[in-house]
Amino acid sequence: MCRIEECPRDGLKAFDVADGRRVLIATSGREVYAYQASCPHMDVALEDGFYDGAVITCHQHLWQWDVRTGAAVGQAEAPLERYELSEEDGLLYLVSPSEAPGDAAGGKET
Repeated sequence: MCRIEECPRDGLKAFDVADGRRVLIATSGREVYAYQASCPHMDVALEDGFYDGAVITCHQHLWQWDVRTGAAVGQAEAPLERYELSEEDGLLYLVSPSEAPGDAAGGKET
């Protein structure tokens, strides 16, 4: 999907993935999280919002989410869809839903 070095430290960066989705990468210290890249309220790009290393805030209507969980904070009425990540040789990959433990057919999206 992307190189970890492309993601700003304690920042937000959106990337397109092969299946057409746009994914928001949020870093907080050494942790890296992946979420849907647009606000569930009005489809606004979250990478253009505000981020303090703990809370993502949409700049349009100030909906907020906890970066660790994607849970709605304050007036937000919906959580963010979270994606699992794996890192290999400095590259971040989305873990496909079929890559569950015990599933031999699992794979990574790039």
